[in-house]
Formats: sequence, structure tokens, C-alpha cells
Amino acid sequence: MRRFKRKHLTAVDCQHLARSHLAVTQPFGQRWTNRDPNHGLYPRPRTKRGTRGRGCPGYNPEFFLAGQQRCTNDMAKSSSVGQDSSKDSEDEMIFAAEGHCALPQGGDGAAWPRSSGKRSRSFEDERNQATGTSQWDGVSRKTPRHHLSLSCTRPREGRQEAEDGVSWFSAQPGESSQEVEDIGPDPVPDSYYGLLGTSPCQEPQSHICSLPSEVLRHIFAFLPMEDLYWNLSLVCHFWREIISDPLFIPWKKLYHQYLMNEEQAVSKVDGILSSYGIEKESDLCVLNLIRYTATTKCSPSVDPGQALWSLRDHLLLPEAEACVRQHLPDLYAAPAGVNVWALVAAIVLLSSSVNDIQQLLFCLRRPSSTVTMPDITETLYCIAVLLYAMREKGINISNRIHYNIFYCLYLQENSCAQATEVKEEPSVWPGKKTTIQLTHEQQLILSHKMEPLQVVKIMAFAGTGKTSTLVKYAEKWSESRFLYVTFNKSIAKQAELVFPSNVICKTFHSMAYGHIGRKYQLKKKLNLFKLTPFMVNSVLAEGKGGFIRAKLVCKTLENFFASADDELTIDHVPIWCKNSQGQRVMVEQSEKLNGVLEASRLWDNMRKLGECKEEAYHMTHDGYLKLWQLSKPLLASFDAIFVDEAQDCTPAIMNIVLSQPCGKIFVGDPHQQIYTFRGAVNALFTVPHTHVFYLTQSFRFGVEIAYVGATILDVCKRVRKKTLVGGNHQSGIRGDTKGQVALLSRTNANVFDEAVRVTEGEVPARIHLIGGIKSFGLDRIIDIWTLLQPEEERKRRNLVIKDRFIRRWVHKEGFSGFKRYVTAAEDKELEAKIAVVEKYNIRIPELVERIERCHIEDLDFAEYILGTVHKAKGLEFDTVHVLDDFVKVPCARHNLAQLPHFRVESFSEDEWNLLYVAVTRARKRLIMTRSLENILTLAGEYFLQAELTSNVLKTGVVRCCVGQCSNAIPMDTVLTMRKLPITYSNRKENKGGYLCHSCAEQRIGPLAFLTASPEQVRAMDRTVENIVLPRHEALLFLVF
Repeated sequence: MRRFKRKHLTAVDCQHLARSHLAVTQPFGQRWTNRDPNHGLYPRPRTKRGTRGRGCPGYNPEFFLAGQQRCTNDMAKSSSVGQDSSKDSEDEMIFAAEGHCALPQGGDGAAWPRSSGKRSRSFEDERNQATGTSQWDGVSRKTPRHHLSLSCTRPREGRQEAEDGVSWFSAQPGESSQEVEDIGPDPVPDSYYGLLGTSPCQEPQSHICSLPSEVLRHIFAFLPMEDLYWNLSLVCHFWREIISDPLFIPWKKLYHQYLMNEEQAVSKVDGILSSYGIEKESDLCVLNLIRYTATTKCSPSVDPGQALWSLRDHLLLPEAEACVRQHLPDLYAAPAGVNVWALVAAIVLLSSSVNDIQQLLFCLRRPSSTVTMPDITETLYCIAVLLYAMREKGINISNRIHYNIFYCLYLQENSCAQATEVKEEPSVWPGKKTTIQLTHEQQLILSHKMEPLQVVKIMAFAGTGKTSTLVKYAEKWSESRFLYVTFNKSIAKQAELVFPSNVICKTFHSMAYGHIGRKYQLKKKLNLFKLTPFMVNSVLAEGKGGFIRAKLVCKTLENFFASADDELTIDHVPIWCKNSQGQRVMVEQSEKLNGVLEASRLWDNMRKLGECKEEAYHMTHDGYLKLWQLSKPLLASFDAIFVDEAQDCTPAIMNIVLSQPCGKIFVGDPHQQIYTFRGAVNALFTVPHTHVFYLTQSFRFGVEIAYVGATILDVCKRVRKKTLVGGNHQSGIRGDTKGQVALLSRTNANVFDEAVRVTEGEVPARIHLIGGIKSFGLDRIIDIWTLLQPEEERKRRNLVIKDRFIRRWVHKEGFSGFKRYVTAAEDKELEAKIAVVEKYNIRIPELVERIERCHIEDLDFAEYILGTVHKAKGLEFDTVHVLDDFVKVPCARHNLAQLPHFRVESFSEDEWNLLYVAVTRARKRLIMTRSLENILTLAGEYFLQAELTSNVLKTGVVRCCVGQCSNAIPMDTVLTMRKLPITYSNRKENKGGYLCHSCAEQRIGPLAFLTASPEQVRAMDRTVENIVLPRHEALLFLVF
């Protein structure tokens, strides 16, 4: 018998081989014969030429045995497997999940034909006789599913199957069976694996489902809770059982359940607090928290000695050891050694920043440490839920500790998400884009497919990439058409540059103008400015005039324009107004009836397209928007509408959007609602939704600025269910100033004051006014100053008033009449300009000229950027100075008892929103006011840092830095708190210093007992600081 037999090809064989590459790349797909189809393709040991080295890979016949499968054309047509229920239970267990097996397809989609069909059938019959199965019994059921199967036939099962039937492989001629048996098995296929095609069972099987449950539990512990319950628990029953296991991340589950106020979780946490003495009445509640944390159960593999050694480089380890050794000696000198979890808890409680927690994680994750990440995160979640519960129970403890833990865990759990680079949300200033990465929260939004009539809300904090998310959403669902609508024209123009072509970007007023407003423009009956009481007063009925009534009519029309109502009724008349003495009084019923009558008459005349001379009858921008809303517009060409800055929607705009048949996405920050005076209502709270998503991670700033913003929401607005977090980059809030500075104010008057200050000196600074110098209204300031001058002076100096409205008062009542009108009309803009003129008086021309000279249009070259928060909304700056004209908290928390009339709730939400917007404009550095620091003290943050008392007293006696305190730092205490220095926006500096333990206890409550025992603290003199408020602030608090 010849050793190498020549293969003869028929004409049909040659044609098929010439038409396709599968004959070479997928030999397993060729027709079957009664001999090995891969004959000659396997490496064979050539024993006659010498034996191979022991390390040489050998031929593994069992590997190929496990991979062989018999395929027929009938199998390619089969649409199901495992249909024969008469098979034995073992086969059912092994092949129950198997799928289709199809032959490789030719170029025309048909299965490759087989030549020598008779010989193939005889081989199949021979094979079936050997295995005792029919063609369908043995082939269709035992053919593994190609790409859908999660597992493949195990090698042992494959070998058993081959041994049960006729062997497909035998020793080649000239080779003995012993020679083949002597060849050691290969751990993997040969080095040419895959080059000659593979069968499904030869492909490496490394699916995540094949991992042990212990490994899966370890992986799942890294994921956010939302992903665990909303996504992974729905994959399969096995994963759901792992996630639902009570022993799987119990503290992480308990933390989130407590935040959701689940009754069982609240009861469990309350039981822990009461059982371990973590209560408001106990001075040792914080020490008891450490004691409870020390009982934390961890993995049996944890070596306490190695874990303690891994903490050796942590900056707070000496302080934590001193604290535990002094106050919890049983945990420090335990028979098994120092309790590591007690030290971990002490480090967490003494931490002053997120960096301290991140360093703790870094130390415990060293290769030398035996502590697993689930052990670490579970311990941190344990501390976090107890700290959160302590605040809920009224225990005086800083929210900064909980925030540090939450922030660190948030970054850890969300850093593993698949990142996609996108552009930061567009700014109205060209070129201000930064690269960001999609978070898991953004990925959830992108995965949601909009359906008709769906209402989706995206509740986003400042700088979280709201517009970027919409851009990526439009790119992903590119087959759909979207309408992006906003309120700001410049934002809409910038959006056109970043959105894909399937998105149309408009403002609400531009769409209304195209349908309604254009008609009034053509008739020259469009009022480019808002309706003023001065205009209305000129058309009021005789005997019913006056600026007070005219203001009432204007306000009635404004309320109607903002509403979703079809008719103007008495309900649109304001309930309160100011009388001629400036007092706030309730509007009488007769005045309401007169107000609605005059407003209706005015509205009827405004709607007419005929020409008229009276300015009061000209259509306003809000007027034609109202007419468009009443016309019931239909935007049927879009699949969904994006409403940006939804917190500033009026009911009229919401009526337009919600009446559309397509899907709606409302996106915005509910805490940036600062236009309620224009009739805006928060659509993110009032509109019912079908789906709601959240964006809580800001790409704009780091942890320090994020903490200030989160604390404003926490303390002033009671927002605790969702927490604002930032990135992992550095940011500062204690007065560091570098480079360009933005000075943000609440009022235009304060902006003018700052512009005067920074342009003083021999080398005046270059400034930029947000929105441009024209929009700031310097010309009107000059006109009001000119109106203030006597008539003779105006004539002598040839002073001319350019503003037409102000010029009218020259022949009426002059400056005094103009001022009375502004007060009666409650025109805030003109009130601010009058205040500027009265403050600087004769210096006005010089100061205005200087500001104009120092102003530059390109803000990139300005040293100072000045503006109000309303104009800065949507912008961001490297360094932000928050000026001192925002809502004020007069003193720190520990002194508020001296001001019983002060209440945070006394101020409107708009005031806190303005402060929140100002703070969140900063990217790198925030310069705070003293009032803003006082707000942080309401949450327990005093910028204190623990130090070893032995180090503090190295230079001698140290006294308390509080001005009216005479206590010295005692030597028998282990730790001492130091107040960190801070520079305020008014350029005053608090240099800080060491606090005695009595003053520390007044500020940080039971945390002070980590530094000294309650007996030592009580033995010290208690200092009560004298609070002296400015006269106007004291009167203000008495009023509220």
C-alpha cells in the first residue's frame, strides 16, 4: 500500500474549489467520506529520523476527536435540535442547550453539494451501526450550536463518544499504535491552530458564564447598584441568585435601601444605632461607631498583620493609632493584635478630603495586603450608612465624612464602565469645549429607545454633560429625526455646530416668529422690547390710570402669556402688589376686576394686524409665542423633541411640547431655575413622566467645588437622595488665585462696583463684561446721570439723553419723577442703575469712560470677567470669585443660637439656586465669601484637621486661635484640631490656627471626643463668641 495516496478531483470538485476560498480555510466544511477528511494535515512524529526532545509539542489525537462532527445537507435545513424525547437522560443533560448546525454556504447561499453520495451514506450507516443510533438520533441532537452556545462538549464526553463508535483516526501506515500512544497530549492545539479552519467545539470557550460563582461575586461587587438590579439581575437565573443572595454585598444593599427609606432597612439601621449606643445623647457615639466597625466580618484569608503593614504609609495612621490606643485600648491591645478595621474606621473619621480615603484604598490594595476589595468597600458602606443615619437622627456630625466615602466609592464603581470620548456640552463662547467620557448614567440614557408619547426626564446637575448626552443620543439613533429647542438664541446657534444632521436646532420664539410673529413684523406692529407700565399707562381708561394700576395690567398679561390657559381671566391678576408707599399689600377685588378688564382690552388690540401708533398695542415676543400656543401647532415631522433647560419652561411652552404625538425628552438642572420672576415653572418637577434618568457626575470641577455645590443643595434645599460629584482632578476652595478670574454677582450694581475697583490704579486691568458692554447698559447709566443734572448744566455742557424713554422724563417730572416711576413699576434693572448713579454721582462720566477703555471683546485676553449669575448661566471659568451680595448666613452654626430669628427656610429657592449656579461655574478654583463658609458649617464642615498633640506642643504652650478664648492646648490629650487658613472673596484672610478641645467640641460635636475624653473637654472653659451683625443685616433677620 502506497504511503501517500494521490487525491483525484472531478470536474465538479475543481469548479467548486475555484469559486470559493472555503475549501482551503474551512476544510471541515467539505463533503464527508469514509476516511479522515484531514488526512495529511496533521503533524506526525518521524520516529525513523530520531526522537523529539521532551519539550516538543506532540500530536494530540484526542483533541481532534473531540472536535469532529458529522454534518449533512439535511442538518443545514433543520431548524431545531433535540426534538427526539426518547434519548437517555445523560444526553438530555449534555445537549439540552445545543442549537443549529449548518453547513458552510456557498456564494449563492446554497449548501455545498456532496459528490460520491452513495459512499457517504454507507459511511453514515456504518457509523450509526457502531453507535447504535439512527441518522437523526445521532447527528442532529449531538451537533453543538455554532455561535449561540455558551458551552461546548467537554473533552471527556467527546472522548467517550469517540470510544463508543468507530475510531475516526488511526495510526498511519508505518507507525505502530504504541508510537502514537507514546506521544504526550498537547495542552493546546498546535501552533497553526485556526489557519485551517475550526469547528465550533475547537474554539476556545472563555465565556463569563463559565466562571465560578465566587469569581462572579467578586466582579459584581465592583458594579453600581443600579446596574446590578436593572441589568445584571435580568441576564439569567444564576446571576439573579448571586445578586439576591443576602450574603452578597449586604452593607452596600443596606446603604441604598436606607437611602430609599425602605422600612426594613431603616428598622435594621435604627436597631444597630440603639444597640451600640450610637445616639444623640451619648458623648461616645463616634467611638461606638468605631467599636461596631471593628466587628466587621471579612474574608478568612485576610491576615491582620499584613493588612496593618500595608497601612504603614498612610498619612493619618499615626493619628488613628493614637486615637484607638487612647480611647479603645481593648481593640488596640487585643490578643490577636491591633484590630485593623478599628484603625480603618478611625482613619475615615479623621479624614478631611477624598484623597485620604483614596490613599486608604491604595494602601489596602497593595499586593502585600490580603484584604480583598469587597472587604474594603463593604466596610466603607457600613461606615457610610451609619454616618448618614446619624445625621438623620440629629447627631452633630459633619457631612464631609460621608461625602468623602460616597465620592470615593462612586469613582471606583463607575471607573470600570466602558468609556466613550465625546465633547463637553457647548458653550456660547466659541472654542470652549473639553473632552469628556460617557458615564454609566449617560450609557443608560443612550440605551433607551424613544417611542411615541413617551415623556423622558433627564435630571442633571451642573456640568454633567447634558447637551453632550443629547448629541450622542442623536448620533446613536441616527435614523430618527429630532427637534432640539432651547430659550437662548446663542445656545441654539452653537448647538447647530455640534448636533448631527438629523437634529434641527431652534428656539421657541424663533418657531413662533416663523408662524405668527413675522406677520406683525411685516405690518410694523412688533414691539422689540417688553411691555412697560409707562406704555400701558398711556392707553388706560380715563380715571383708571397710574403706574400702580399699569403695573398690575402688565403683570396680568405676563401671567396670561406664560400660562397654558386659552382665555384671560381674573385668576391671572396678581394677588399682591406694592402701593404708592412701596408697601406690599393685597390686591382688592375691585382692582382685580378692573385689571382683568383693561388687560383683556389691551390683548384684543395687540392681536389686531392693523397699523397703530400706540406702543402698548404692539405685539410682544411673549405675545406671539402665546398666539402660537393657542393655534395648537403640530410638529409631526419629528420622532422626538429635546427640550434643553427644561427647568425654565413656562406652562405655555410645556403645553406646546406635551401636545405633540412624538416622544419628549426634558433635560435640565432643577436647581438652576432662576427665572421664576418671568413666570417659569420647573417642568422637571411638574410634568408627569414615563421614564426618568439622572446625571450626577460633573466633568467641570473636582471634589472640593463639587462638595460646596452638594452642600448647598443638602443644607439649603434638603436634597440628599442624589449627590453631586465631580471628577478626580484637583480643585481648591480656600483662596488660591491663579490666572484669569471671573467675578460673579447677583446684581448689576455690584458688577459696576467691581469693574470700578479692578480698573483703578496706575495699570488698570483688562476686563470683559459678560454679554458685552452694550448689553450691560453703560449708555443708560450716562443718560440717568444726565437726567439728574440741572437743566442749566445740561445746556451748558451740551449733554444729550440718547434713550428715548428716559428723555421723556425731561419734560415731565425730571429725575425724581423717573425714580418714583421705577419704584412703582418695580423695574429691577433701572433700580440698579439709579443706585449706581446716586452712589458715584459726579464720577459717573469718568468711571464709565474708564470701564469702556479697559473693556476687551475677547474674554481670553481679559484678566477679569465680570457679570451677573443670570448672564453667566451656562458658562464656566477656571477661577470664580463669588461676590458678597448673595443670600447670607450671618454666622457659623455653633453661634446661630444667638440669632433665633434666622431660618434657612425663610429664603426662597431662587436665592439658593442663584448661589448654587454661581458656585458651579468654577472649574479649578472657587473663592468663597464668609457667608458661603457659614453655609458649610451648617453641614458641620469647619475645615479642621487632626494633628498629634505631641507634635503641636513641640515648640511650647499653644493657645486656642479663637479670639475670645483663653484656653491652652493640654498636654494629656492625644490629638488637636487645627483650623486651615482661608482667604475670602473680599480679600480678607482667616489665618486659622489650633483650637482648644472645648471650642472644637462646639464646632464638630462628638468627633471632638476622638481627640480628648469627655471629661477633659468638660473641664475646659467654654467660650461664647460675641456676634456683631451689620445694622441692615440685623434688621433683615428681624423682618424674617
